[in-house]
Amino acid sequence: MNGYQIMDNIKLNNGVEMPTIVETTNWMDYPVMKKLVTAGMQIGFRAFDTARDYGNEDIVGRVMKECLKEQGLSRKDIFITTKIGNSQQALGNIEEQVDMSLKNLQTDYIDLWLMHWPYPGHYVDTWHKMEKVYKSGKVRAIGMANYRIRHFEHLFNEGVEIMPHCVQMELHPMRTAEDIVSYLKERNIAIQAYSPLCRMIPKIRENEILKAIAEKYGKSVGQIILRWHIQNHTVPVFKSLKPKRLAENFDIFDFTLSDEEMNMVSSLDEDYKYHLESASCPGF
Repeated sequence: MNGYQIMDNIKLNNGVEMPTIVETTNWMDYPVMKKLVTAGMQIGFRAFDTARDYGNEDIVGRVMKECLKEQGLSRKDIFITTKIGNSQQALGNIEEQVDMSLKNLQTDYIDLWLMHWPYPGHYVDTWHKMEKVYKSGKVRAIGMANYRIRHFEHLFNEGVEIMPHCVQMELHPMRTAEDIVSYLKERNIAIQAYSPLCRMIPKIRENEILKAIAEKYGKSVGQIILRWHIQNHTVPVFKSLKPKRLAENFDIFDFTLSDEEMNMVSSLDEDYKYHLESASCPGF
């Protein structure tokens, strides 16, 4: 397949195994997605992320079916994450929504189904309905994205039958979110990190600490950050439009950062968010 070393999957709190690195397909059309998923599978990626609000679940389904056949893989070889959006939460017909995602993705089950946002006035009810869907076997794991601690506390105080298996959140050296990360780890809830490279803004790309560590290991700044995620036991979810960059981002399992270097990367935290919640979730 390739010469890269691959880290073992992580095990969610319900026993389901999830790959430690994820390729996202957000806002891609068919030609672009086909090229990048093909390249990703050839490199070794086995986890792929999408969402109803990305408007391309059906394209993801088509591409996955084609690429699995072309690469000699089966459905059980990959891990698919999708999400239910605010407009679907407002409709309230959560089981119908998962059925639509299953149809779009051309699959009998979803590996990880997330609530995309804690949509005010709906997210508690949505979670209880997601629990029922989970028990039906249509999804292997459930969770949420973009929650703050106050949302978890509200949900848990209302009562949950099933604890979340995984949470997706913006996480990178400039936003380490130690309070939320600690809260989740204490409850054995896995973490996926979106925008794990903070879009490689200049303050990241040109950071002297990151550049020095990268030079030491003969790696790029991006590879150092992704390795930092892996050693923090957070699963990076990232997008690249270049197969060469996908390969580079996957090549992070042949070195280990020291404790001092891990702390140096974490010291860059400024509680900076690239994605403002208020832009995607009114009333957040």
